[in-house]
Amino acid sequence: MKADQPGGSGKRGPLSLLSRMLPRIRTSVTRSLQRRVIFSIAVVTLVVAAGFSTASFVSVRSSLMEQATSQAQKDFADEMDRAQANLDSADLSNDSDAQRLISDLASSLQDDGSSNLLGIYIVGEGEGGADLIPVSTDPNYLSLVSESMRRQVLQSSAGEMFYQPVGFDNEDRHDLPGAILGGLLSRPDGGSLSLFAAYSYEIQQTTVTNIEFALLVSCVLMSIVVGVIIWRVMRGIVKPVRNVASTAEKLASGDLSARAEVTRRDEIGVLQQSFNAMADSLNEKIDELETVSSMQRRFVSDVSHELRTPVTTIRMASDLLEARKDGFEPSTARTVELLSEQTSRFQQMLADLLEISRYDAGSASADLVETDIRIPIGDAVDDVREIAQARQVVLAVTMPDYPIAADMDSRRITRIIRNLLGNAIDFAEDKPVEVRLAANGRAVTVSVRDFGVGIDPENLEHIFDRFWRADTSRSRLTGGTGLGLSIAMQDTMLHHGDLTVRSRLGEGTWFLLTIPVRANDDRRLAPEDHPVRFIESSYPAVVGDFLEGRTKLDGYVDGAADDAEESADAETDETETAGTGADVAGADVAGADVAGLMKDGDGR
Repeated sequence: MKADQPGGSGKRGPLSLLSRMLPRIRTSVTRSLQRRVIFSIAVVTLVVAAGFSTASFVSVRSSLMEQATSQAQKDFADEMDRAQANLDSADLSNDSDAQRLISDLASSLQDDGSSNLLGIYIVGEGEGGADLIPVSTDPNYLSLVSESMRRQVLQSSAGEMFYQPVGFDNEDRHDLPGAILGGLLSRPDGGSLSLFAAYSYEIQQTTVTNIEFALLVSCVLMSIVVGVIIWRVMRGIVKPVRNVASTAEKLASGDLSARAEVTRRDEIGVLQQSFNAMADSLNEKIDELETVSSMQRRFVSDVSHELRTPVTTIRMASDLLEARKDGFEPSTARTVELLSEQTSRFQQMLADLLEISRYDAGSASADLVETDIRIPIGDAVDDVREIAQARQVVLAVTMPDYPIAADMDSRRITRIIRNLLGNAIDFAEDKPVEVRLAANGRAVTVSVRDFGVGIDPENLEHIFDRFWRADTSRSRLTGGTGLGLSIAMQDTMLHHGDLTVRSRLGEGTWFLLTIPVRANDDRRLAPEDHPVRFIESSYPAVVGDFLEGRTKLDGYVDGAADDAEESADAETDETETAGTGADVAGADVAGADVAGLMKDGDGR
């Protein structure tokens, strides 16, 4: 068994190597237009040449075999005529003279026959002929004469000829084509002789083999020559196209001076010239857009700076009137309140525009300091508390009792969370907004989730675009500018973090803000670094665990909630995060309706 294994392995080796190479060859051909065209044309040429060669080969072989058969029949007919003439002129007085005659006759016919005559076989037949000993010039071919042919010859009349194709072997080759021809001769004494002759078509078969080999070599050489010619032609086509593609890649990567070299005057040359013209046109458009964009950025920056002084003055006057509004008539006092609110909105718009102009100018930077992330979360909640109360939205903030430190710009993190909370409150539809924390040794994640109207997938793609608002009517009610989430994304990028969002209509929107624990300018966070991350194409499933802690209700909190917070400081309501099995602790949850809604939201 062991001795057979190497042989078997050696036989399987080439097939195994071919099976491994075929996928690579297929990939190489399918990924290259030049190779695909060359391969296709070479295969088509080979098939066409093989078809013509096969037809020619069949025709030539048929002609050669017909010619050999006709020649053998003619030669055998001459042999029969000579043999019959010798018999007619012979004087046969006894069997010994007859035996001598047929022996001499066989030798004479063999000597006078054609070069492809293998042997002569003469058998005495009829009355008195049975006593004659059969004569053969080459006994090796006696077995080729079949009994059926002997019977046909014996039953025929003198002069008839029978033909039987056969195959024979020689010392070097096997199953060579040939033929046995037979006929009946009449003896002077009234008896008859059966004459058989074996003919070889080896010369014709050799000729056919040589022609077959020549046609095969011609087909292969033709395919190679055609392949080389097509390769040269395709190289002249593909190379300039490849140069144009390379130039296009340089242009796309930012090298606006890249141009294709015009080396042809045909259609390829037209392509090169058209590409260069397109590049020139693009450069002109880019220069125009950059000029307009620069002017717009400068205009926004200048206007924002110029408006700060009058807005500050208006703010001061508004604050003064706000301090004395109790002495005004109710309608005047309401006007003062509206003035104060709109002035605050105006100041926020200016602040957002100034921040955007800093990002555009590349002058924005983050002052990263190790800070407990619970602090900016608390500051953001304080900033939106009044808005939540006005919209009757409960803010359920779950944070651990111990600090969660990370390198951050506290002001910017506060602004990110404030913008996320403001967006959640706008679309919460009186349902609670949850804030939770997750952390590991590499990153910290802040979760902000509402259970309101949600956002359809088409709008979700644009949620971080500047000046984009999913619902303009809602934005008008809350005074949004469409810059909050865009600024939040920019602030996140300054921290080398990630801000991701998932949403579904009727189920709400969920944001995950993740920043690294330690500042690292060389590497952004990888998905596996996130303590909690969304599962692709699934809502609201996440991977990871949120930190357990005390849940504090803020924003719109009714009397029942106030009583609950005063009387209960250890009550816990654990909710299971969908898709993870992670338990999130919540304490002091006020009101069965709020607690149930939060639990339902997590369990979807």
